[in-house]
Amino acid sequence: MKIKKLITTIAIGVGLVAPVFGMSQSETTEAASINSLAKENDYVGVTYLYKLLQTEGIKYNKFYADGNKIKYRYGKPEGIVIHETATPNATAYNEAIYFNREWMKMYAYVHAFVDHKQVIQMMTPKYGVWGAGAVANNRFFQIELAEENTRDNFAKSVNNDAIYAAKILHRYDLTPSNAVNSGKGTIWSHHAVSKYLGGTNHTDPDGYFSKWGYSMSKFYSLIKYYYNLQGADTDVSATDTDTSTTDGTTADTATTVSQAPTGKQTLMHDAYTYNGQGECTNAALKTAGTKVTVGNSKTINGKKYLQIGTDEYVVASNIIGKTRKLSHNAYVYDTAGKRTNGVKLHRGSRVRTYGGKVVINGMIYYQINTTEFVKATNFN
Repeated sequence: MKIKKLITTIAIGVGLVAPVFGMSQSETTEAASINSLAKENDYVGVTYLYKLLQTEGIKYNKFYADGNKIKYRYGKPEGIVIHETATPNATAYNEAIYFNREWMKMYAYVHAFVDHKQVIQMMTPKYGVWGAGAVANNRFFQIELAEENTRDNFAKSVNNDAIYAAKILHRYDLTPSNAVNSGKGTIWSHHAVSKYLGGTNHTDPDGYFSKWGYSMSKFYSLIKYYYNLQGADTDVSATDTDTSTTDGTTADTATTVSQAPTGKQTLMHDAYTYNGQGECTNAALKTAGTKVTVGNSKTINGKKYLQIGTDEYVVASNIIGKTRKLSHNAYVYDTAGKRTNGVKLHRGSRVRTYGGKVVINGMIYYQINTTEFVKATNFN
C-alpha cells in the first residue's frame, strides 16, 4: 500500500496504487507457467501477528479494540479482496510491523500480508478492516500481497496467497467465483471494487501482476485449484480453526495443512514406508518435517496411502490428516510434553490431527503439526 504517502481525512479503507501495464501474448504464455511453478512450492502456514510481536517484545495494537469493530453486513465475509502493497522491497513482515504501529494515524488495515516466506494474519477474520473503501470494508476479507523481486519468489508468494485464500473460503462456506469481470462473485481485486462498488479508486493488483505476465484471472484459477483440492479432503472447511485466546486474538490450531494430494508435501507425523501390497519396508522411519513428493494416492486393504517413490508409500493420514472436535479446552504441548506458550484451544473447536496417537512421557497425544501435540483425551 502506498498509504505512507497518501493523505486522507476519512477513516475508510484505502489501498494500493500501482500502474497498469499492457499484457503481451508472450507475457500471457509466461503467466501460464507461473501457476505451474507456484504449485511446486510448499505452503508456509500462517503466522499470527500478535504471537510474532510477543516474541519481539512489541505491543500488539489490536485493530478491533475499544468498539472499533466493523461488523459484516451478513455476519460473515462475502468474499476476498486481493491487494498488493505497491511498496518495493518491503516484506510481509515489514508491512505488518509498520501497519501495527501506524494504522491509527493512516486509517488503513488489512487482515493479512503475504510474501514468499510468510502469511502474517493481522487479526481475526470475524470483523472487517479499512482496506478497500467504505462499501467493501463490511463485506470482504482482505489480503495484501507484498512485492517480490524475482520470478521464483513471485510464484511462491502467489502460491501462499492462493492457498490461504482457499482456506478462508472453506472456513466461511464460500464457493470461489471471479468478480473481476462482472462485479459479482467471491474473489475480487481492489480494481474490481473500484469499478463496481466504488468508495475507492485503486487498481491493484493489476499493474503488479502484469509486471510478471500474470493476471487476476490466472490467480483466480490458482485459488480455485487449491479450493478444489482442499475440498477433496473430508471436512477441510474446519481446518486452520480461528480460536480466540484470552486477549481476543487468534491462535493457530493447525498451522500446516496439506494443500494437495500430489506434489511436494511435508510429513506431519513420523511415517514408515510401505510397498504396493501394504507391507512395511525395511527403509528407515521418515520423521515429521521430512519433505516428500507425492505422485498419487492408492487404497490398499481399505487404507489410503500416498505414493512417494517407486513402489514406496506412506499412510495418507501422516500428510493429509483428519479433523477432530475438541470436547474439552486443551493446551498444546511440544515434543518433550511441555506446554507451548500457554496457548489454549477451546472446547468445540475442530483441530486437524496427523497420523496415529503418540505417547510422550506416558501420556497419549494427537499430533497437530510437526512439533506440537494435544492430549487425546481432549477429543470426542
